[in-house]
Amino acid sequence: MGTFARLVAYRRKIVRLPLAIRGDAREDLAILQPIESGLSLMAEETLKNQSSGIIPAFTILIVNRNSAGYLRACLRSLLETRGDLVVELVLVDGSSTDSSLAVVQELWPAAKVIVVPANLGYVRGNNVGLKHATGRYTMYLNSDTIVYPGALEALLTYLETHPEVGAVSGTILNPDGSDQGVVRRFPTFMNGLFGRRSFLSRLFPNNRWYRQYMKSRSTKGDEPYEAEILSACSMVVPTLLLRDVGGMDERFHFYWVDAELCCRLTRRGKKIVCVPAARILHHEGKGGSTSTFAKRLRMNLAFNHDAYLAYVEYHQFSRWDPRRLITKAILTARTVAGIGLLLLRPHRATSSGGSN
Repeated sequence: MGTFARLVAYRRKIVRLPLAIRGDAREDLAILQPIESGLSLMAEETLKNQSSGIIPAFTILIVNRNSAGYLRACLRSLLETRGDLVVELVLVDGSSTDSSLAVVQELWPAAKVIVVPANLGYVRGNNVGLKHATGRYTMYLNSDTIVYPGALEALLTYLETHPEVGAVSGTILNPDGSDQGVVRRFPTFMNGLFGRRSFLSRLFPNNRWYRQYMKSRSTKGDEPYEAEILSACSMVVPTLLLRDVGGMDERFHFYWVDAELCCRLTRRGKKIVCVPAARILHHEGKGGSTSTFAKRLRMNLAFNHDAYLAYVEYHQFSRWDPRRLITKAILTARTVAGIGLLLLRPHRATSSGGSN
């Protein structure tokens, strides 16, 4: 698969790294040492390679860098709400310089931890972690999330009783309890004007383009419903299916990679579903990606680059399809406009590269 030609995969090797936990106390954390290996083995691995013989219900896959405070809260929420479920943690750490690894050692010493270069990135980091997943289902989870009681059970129950489903998520909430608006249909050209954060959507929140796009904000009640896009801040996919489709597409920087993954699952005949009863809080934009002007500039470029890739993949435009060229022209103009706004407001931070 050409998309994944540059995948950095890892095989398992245990080394011991001393970490200071409290005061002068020092304990060992098992680190999975990264080395180069081939992609071909990825789809061939099975869930039966565990020495314990116990297959976890979930593999929680977190890509982390210098988010110790949020990571602590996230792991505590998982430990407090998993109940009797067998859950494993795979944490891919981008060479954090804070106490992230000490937090893992303190709260989840049995976790599989893979330390990777800081510049490996979110998408490739998730593909590295997927190599080590042994649960029946893999849950992409951001380190700045809080999993509410009953969420894991609700997601597992739905997946176990609906084999036609390829990916599920719950209701993703802002810290103030409002819906984050990340369970959506795939955007149309009109959603360039009436997007998730656009000015026109705030002025006219009941317009039909916005309502059709924002599934989670236009759907009431706790009955599961189908969508087209879920957010990888908290998304669950059967592990073997996820490996079979190749994990995340490494052409993407960060944005829209979850949308493209949902597209591939849909083309496999699988449904994309939100289970509203499962609630997850997400401190969106707290990972530091927009904390400086240079980072905001890079995120603006990445957002529009990734939006172009996702749109082309969703519609399966051929190489010379005029709509492909029109899409590129529109998003290039949007990129230039975004750079202009950044130059006018160099000190204003945002939580996203654009108003998706």
